[in-house]
Order: sequence, then C-alpha cells, then structure tokens
Amino acid sequence: MRRPPEAERPAAPRSVPRLAADHRRARRAHRWPLPRGPRGSRRAARGGGSMKPNAMVLAVLLSCVACARLDGEQTAADAGLVDLPQVTGVEPPQGDADAKTAFRVAFSTAMDQGQLIASTGRSESVAIVPESTVDRAAAAIEHSRLTVEERGLLVAAAATIEDAGSALTVTPDAPLAPGTYYLLVAARLRDPAGHRLAEALRYRYSVAAPRAQVALVAPPPGTTAPANLSRARVSVASGAGTLALVGAKGVVASIPIGAPGPFELPLCRPSAKTCAPLEPGQSYSLALDGKAIEGTSFTVARCARLLPPQGSFRLEVRDTSLVADVQLDWPARIALRASCGDGQCPAGFAETVCAPDPCAPSIAGVCIASVRLTGLAPATEYAVHLELEDDEGHATVGESQRLTTLSPLPTVVISEVMASPPGPAPRSDGEYVELWNTGRAPVDVAGLTLTGADGIARRVVGSTAVDPVVLAPGGRALAVGGSFDTARYTLAPGVLVLRASTQRLLGRGLSDASPPPFVLSSEAGIELATFPGGSTSCPAGASMELQGASAWTCGQVGGSPGAPP
Repeated sequence: MRRPPEAERPAAPRSVPRLAADHRRARRAHRWPLPRGPRGSRRAARGGGSMKPNAMVLAVLLSCVACARLDGEQTAADAGLVDLPQVTGVEPPQGDADAKTAFRVAFSTAMDQGQLIASTGRSESVAIVPESTVDRAAAAIEHSRLTVEERGLLVAAAATIEDAGSALTVTPDAPLAPGTYYLLVAARLRDPAGHRLAEALRYRYSVAAPRAQVALVAPPPGTTAPANLSRARVSVASGAGTLALVGAKGVVASIPIGAPGPFELPLCRPSAKTCAPLEPGQSYSLALDGKAIEGTSFTVARCARLLPPQGSFRLEVRDTSLVADVQLDWPARIALRASCGDGQCPAGFAETVCAPDPCAPSIAGVCIASVRLTGLAPATEYAVHLELEDDEGHATVGESQRLTTLSPLPTVVISEVMASPPGPAPRSDGEYVELWNTGRAPVDVAGLTLTGADGIARRVVGSTAVDPVVLAPGGRALAVGGSFDTARYTLAPGVLVLRASTQRLLGRGLSDASPPPFVLSSEAGIELATFPGGSTSCPAGASMELQGASAWTCGQVGGSPGAPP
C-alpha cells in the first residue's frame, strides 16, 4: 500500500509550541519581507512554494493567544502560592448599631502597625464615615497620608491595636448621631511581608434615633378615667414628633413635642361648655408619630366626675418657707400661694398621685400631696391659700389662712459623726458629733438639742447657760458626752466642746457597728438637720462625714474633729 505524501497525511493535533514553531519555519521558508523605510515595501517570495498572507496572520494570532494563555496561567499559579491577608471578622456585624458602639476589625494575620495607626494617633486606614461622604472617604484612605480636608471626612475616633496588629478597635469620640454609617477598611494595608489586603471593604451600619421616653402622668396608666376627662398630662424625657391620644376609632387629640418637659394634651376646645370626647368602656393610649407607646393606656369609665376636688391641709411653718400636707378626695394639681404687696408672690406646686374609681363614692384623704413654698421672709405675716384644679375642668380656691414665719433659724448642720473612736478603752470617751455653722452670721448653739431613737430631746449643752454659746460663721463645734476626753484628739485652738448632761451622747452613746439616726433641732423644736444612721460600714477608727447636702461617706481614721474633712 502506497504511503500518502507528507502533505496528504492527516494532521495530528498541534500543541501551542508546535504552532509557534511552524510559524517560524513558514517565515524562514517563504521569507516574507517586512516593509522597508520610506520607499515602501517589497513583497516577494523567495524559494519554492508560497503561503497566503491570511494564513500567516492567523498563525501569528494563534501564537500570541497561546503565549498570553501561558502567561496568565503562570501568574495565577504564582498568586496561588501566597495567602493574602484578609479580614476574618468585624464586630458588631453590619446592620443596626448603638450610638456608643466600638468597632473591631480582626485580620487573618498581623498587619503593619504603622499603617493601622497614623502619626496623628488615629487610624486612617480603618475608619468610620457617614453615608454622605463614604465614596470620597473610601478613595481618600487608600492614600498613605490624608490631608486635613480628607481627615474631616472621617468620624473622629480613637484607635487601639490588639494582638500585635491582628485586630484594631475604633471607638468614636462621641456618640454617633442617628443615621447611616460605614466602616471602611483600606486595601493598602499590608502584612510585615509586604502582602496587601485582598480587597478594600466597607460595612454598613444604621444608628437609630434614641427611643422616645414618654410617660403618661394623668390619668395613671392602667387605671380608669371618668367619662368627662378633658385632658391628659404627660412627661417627656426625650423624643420629638407628634404626640397623640389614640382610641379604637383613631386619633382623639394631638400636639407637637420637641423638648423634654411636662405637656398637656387637651381633649376639648377651650370654649366648650360640655366635653365628653372619649367613649365609655373603650381603651386609649399615647402614640408618637403613629407608633404606640407601651405602658400608656387607660380605660374610660361609664361615670363622670361632676364635683371639684375637696379636702383639707395642714401647714408647717419655718423661717423662710412653709410646707402644706394636703389630703383630697380626687386627684388634682395643687398651687400653694402666699399674698404679697409687691406683685412677686411666691408659690409652690405639686400633684397628687392617685386614681379613685369614678363610679364609687368619694373617700376623703385618698389623694395626698406635700407642697413646699419657699422664698418667704423671716418673722413676717402672710396670708396663704390653696388652688386646686382637676383634669375634668373643675377648679376651686380655698380660704386664706394667716400665719407668721419664724424668726431666723440657726444655720447649723451635722457635719461629722465619730461612733467608733480610735485609741484605748473606753472608746466611748472619744465619741462626738460635729456641728457646723454654714451661715454668714454667728449662731447661739446653747439651746440646740439632739433627739435619738428614744424620742428624748437632749440639749447639747447640759448646764443652763447664762450667756449665749456663740458659734462663728463657718465655725465647727463638738457635741460630746460628759465623759469625752479631749486628749484623744489634737483640736485646733478655739474649737467649742459642748458637753451634754449625760455621760454618753444620746444617753446610751453611739453604736460602733451602726450608729443610730438622730435629729438636731432648735430650742423651739424646729428640725435643723438629721443624721440618717450608719448604713455604711466604715473601718474601725474612721468617722462618717457629710458630703454635699445629704450624702454620708466614710472619713479618715481618727476623724477630723473641729476641722474640714
């Protein structure tokens, strides 16, 4: 059988290298010349046979494709040999975030710390940015150094490196305002070997507006209001929008709110003679911008309140103030007013907290409140009266009572109590109560008394003083028992030591573990100051000292008798 000529043999599949080799042999065989110089080109075939130009171009293209393919495969293979650093975790996960959230980014390997935190001490490669600047900020943090303007695109935040560069925590300097934010991670971050982060990343977060804090004051939540309720009273601690009272048939009344404080939600027009906007037996609640507020619902009774609040009050008079203890049969707002001639009349206000059944008989004293009126002059006569107003539109003014305020009271407080003295036995010889004149005038302390749990008022000066015992402004004196030993302490010259008629303070002394409560009163029996008792456990030998107006803390061991803490 005759073998076919070489040209007729079936061609075996050629690999890419063979295609390139064939191309080179074809060029050598046919010697296709390239264009020469400015005179043009010469195209002539030398040697035997010829190859069409289209075939030669196809061979060149095939060889280029093969080379490109080989180069691409080689690059991919090289890249596969290196594990590029990646972000392995972000806390919190993207989504809703608190305004005070700290953001933490964890990497698969330790990163270059010089890139994590810039020379400014803050991170310019991992940043929190508002949605309005996210694209500009994402481009800016890819620079090795940000300009002042570019830094202004980022939320000011402190940065802390953790685990030698394997994690970074970014904490905003101030709580985030409500809105959308992004946590950006720049792709320029490298590990110590110089490998860059696999890609730039961004994580989206939403910070919601603070939840509104709105409380229903009257009628109290969960209670039953009369059918002729004409207003609801609320207290707003935070939140803004449209506050509405909503029932089964929709909105009954609404008002705009934008600042903290008390608000009234009127249910009737001011000119209305009669008003019954609520349906008996139905439930109503508050809503802010259409969203119901939990814990603000009440029910409307089938009965109406037709009478104004009624009751009585008792006055306690002091030198510059007075207190009225009020007892009523129905909830009301209370104003305690004093008459005056200059038009600047002082007044005190309070509200009762109660919810009697509108359909039940009235009970005297079911609603109580205490109203304090300040700003009065000592030893001055006043006429005072109460004004009552309920939420059903009833108002009443009580009869005036004339009274005279007391003469100026001593401005003396209890400033230190030593119940567990240091030193040798008997330790009761070191007990003392320090009295401090906080006023601007001298005070006669001879008539002051201490009253303990037994209810007996004992004078701080046991013997009947013929002359006043004067405590200077800002001065301190020690009220002690008859057995007090001054040698236990180093007292400053001039410190008054007021010895009681009993050997120990309050008759039985002060308990080491828990000193009892007692009251400092004026000679007329007016309470000046109180000691609440030793609820705080202090070290042995330490006193208890007054901090501020009414707080008590442990003082130093040995106390500070006659001197400031």
